[in-house]
Amino acid sequence: MKLSKLFLFKDFYKVLINEFGKDEAIVIWNEMQVELDKLEKEYPELDKKESILPAAAIYRIIEKIKPGKGLETIRDYGTQLGRKMEGILKTITALPGVPNLIWKHMDKIANKMSSGYECREVIVKEHECSLDVVGCLLYDSAKKVDVPEVAQLFCCMDKVYMNGMRGVRYQRTKSIAEGDDCCDYRLEDSRNQ
Repeated sequence: MKLSKLFLFKDFYKVLINEFGKDEAIVIWNEMQVELDKLEKEYPELDKKESILPAAAIYRIIEKIKPGKGLETIRDYGTQLGRKMEGILKTITALPGVPNLIWKHMDKIANKMSSGYECREVIVKEHECSLDVVGCLLYDSAKKVDVPEVAQLFCCMDKVYMNGMRGVRYQRTKSIAEGDDCCDYRLEDSRNQ
């Protein structure tokens, strides 16, 4: 898999250019690709769709060049990705009737959101939905690669992009990857408020 072709990670090259300048960014980007290739060989059992391996490669190389900056960089990039996806969600949910469809099918959406995760207390009511994720496959995969903190990229992304759904008030106060006992997703119907 090539970093430059991955939806979530192709823009990280721009982050490198801003931080290090174009010449150094090319060298670092290539190092990240070499690290990703190595991780793919070392962990063939990990699902390529999870995006943990590219995140781990980026994190490891940033830590190598700027020790102690990997987590901050990954979290900042997660927030940046979240803003991008928030805009996409806002556009989609601005279409007439989409927020109504979301709430009409919230049970199916909650099932899809929780698919592959260990959850307790998935509750879907007419105007609210809550689920507590107690087992996170992204976090578990990041632990296998020896960089559990990398899963925080996706936590930071979640916190931002979930606010892009019109008609939905989103809240999450806890995250397994950030040391909590669960990820507590709370969605509330905001159409009539």
